[in-house]
Amino acid sequence: MTDMIPTIAALRERLSVLDRVRPPKGRTALSLGLPCLDAALPGGGLVWGGCHEFLPAPADAGCHGFVASLLAGLPPGPILWCRHRDKGDPLGLADMPYGPGLAALGLDAGRLILVRPDTVDDSLWTLEEALRCSGLTAVVGDGVMPGPVPGRRLQLAAEDGGALGILILPPLGRPPPSTALTRWHVVSRGDPPAHEDGGRPRWLVSLLRARGGGSGGGSGPWEVAWDDTAFCLRLAQPLADGPVAAAE
Repeated sequence: MTDMIPTIAALRERLSVLDRVRPPKGRTALSLGLPCLDAALPGGGLVWGGCHEFLPAPADAGCHGFVASLLAGLPPGPILWCRHRDKGDPLGLADMPYGPGLAALGLDAGRLILVRPDTVDDSLWTLEEALRCSGLTAVVGDGVMPGPVPGRRLQLAAEDGGALGILILPPLGRPPPSTALTRWHVVSRGDPPAHEDGGRPRWLVSLLRARGGGSGGGSGPWEVAWDDTAFCLRLAQPLADGPVAAAE
């Protein structure tokens, strides 16, 4: 069995080249800040030169907050955030990223380039062009669900430009298959009791799929919290309830 390991690794590498979905070997990755999350990914984080999808729960903005906390860990540079206009919001003011909320998660709103196309097709075109631009650190498609062909075009554009592509999908119970490198599900955990995390944001994060698999660590779910002192994610570890917690 040990003799088969190099053969299996070679086959995986060949399939990766043939389908042109995994980015070339050697691309750097953005650490999610927690070893358990990074270990579940083949690149040890969110690999640049590829698209990563985040699936929110209905009527839950927690996914956007989680994405913002990840973007805060990027090196300096502009981040394009694209969300098409709602027909009931002609000025395009609804669902805009909230500056103070971003700052609380470590992301400087001054880095964002906000784009509000009129249609989904215009959003897909904007994202594809932006992903090919080497001057952008990351490209966020907010509320976009690309079909198989547009999704592959976005993935190839990210490979060409080397940017980090983030797609915050519409809240669907069963989203269609995708060519993205990873797909996550993020749900808010609400405000914890006063003795747990001091009311900091918490999320339940699950890795639904990752091309190529990871080195270990499973697919979750993981309950994580935002540490607003260290400006990083950490595993949420609530204290015991009742008199024991009070005594400690």
